[in-house]
Amino acid sequence: MIKDTQKDTFTQPDGSVHIPEGTDFNKLQLENGAEAILTKYSYLQITDSTAISPPVEVIKINGETISTEGNITTISGAAKSGKSAFSGILIAGAIASGEYDGFPGIDIIPNNGKAVLHFDTEQARHKHQKNLNGILRRAQFESCPSYFLSYNIRQETTEDYRLITEKLIEAAHEKFNGVHLVVIDGGADYIRDVNEPNQSNDLVKYFEELAIRFSTSIIIIVHLNPGTEKERGHFGSQLQRKSESVLSIKTQGDISCLEPKFLRSAGKGEIPLIQFMFDKQKDYHVYCGIKPQAETDKDKKRIEELLLLAQKVFAPPLTLAYTEAIESIMKHSQKQVATAKERFKEMKAHKFIIQGDDKNWRLNPDNAEV
Repeated sequence: MIKDTQKDTFTQPDGSVHIPEGTDFNKLQLENGAEAILTKYSYLQITDSTAISPPVEVIKINGETISTEGNITTISGAAKSGKSAFSGILIAGAIASGEYDGFPGIDIIPNNGKAVLHFDTEQARHKHQKNLNGILRRAQFESCPSYFLSYNIRQETTEDYRLITEKLIEAAHEKFNGVHLVVIDGGADYIRDVNEPNQSNDLVKYFEELAIRFSTSIIIIVHLNPGTEKERGHFGSQLQRKSESVLSIKTQGDISCLEPKFLRSAGKGEIPLIQFMFDKQKDYHVYCGIKPQAETDKDKKRIEELLLLAQKVFAPPLTLAYTEAIESIMKHSQKQVATAKERFKEMKAHKFIIQGDDKNWRLNPDNAEV
């Protein structure tokens, strides 16, 4: 017989229960039946009278809730679209002790001395430090405040990423009496195969449990599948399902645009399409206006037509000098020289074409799709 240490009863090998002499039979029935199960898990039940504190907002856009404590938020985009730059704005707002160089309409609740952590799995150490210095300048710091902890874990093994992340968050929580915000720049790097369902589900659950355990907001940055608008692999699909919000960063030439993709606590129509671009003088990205929603479809069609024209004019392995390119654009578009020159400028701005060492122009293989 196997003794149940929580109850003075004994379970026989066949599953039957032996009731010791003197046991209250009715009480035992309650303890071992449906009532016991309902009681055991009653802490998980939600009713109309359950006392639940309102979610603590961490990030809002245009007054709409984007990220709260105990939840994960995803920022996705193609390579070099401005994902890290946008996360830097969120970090700057979180660590700033006063005014900071942010974007109109984006409100980040101050950390009030709690820790703000950043983990980078992609950047070289010197590039990481350059980005960090930009965050500090934006937040008007000359040096890192003690509560801002930024780690480059690229040199560590993938298998150690979770342990390192968890231990550092745990230590920061203890030292700074809480963790306000965590940014994971390269969430997909925490597993070997982003297309394997079990690994992906387990990793998203890991991030979710960290957010709940430390009552913090976790921002996860992830790439898109090449040539698509879908987050990477099964990992990306699971992030879509579990994230409080999914924000997408898209680029048109040198301009990046923040677009709401999936929002659990806000309406997509309430979030403006915030545009930003790199400022050489400030050495970080700056706000450059709101993109009208009505122009989105029209702009997309125009860009698709421009890319199609570039693919015809600079069909690989063809390379063209500037004058040859203008003549070819005129031929394929049936436009005059002034318009052809404008089309050429747009192709350059959108990085559909690049100039080689021979000074000739050719199709950019890294940006050959909208």
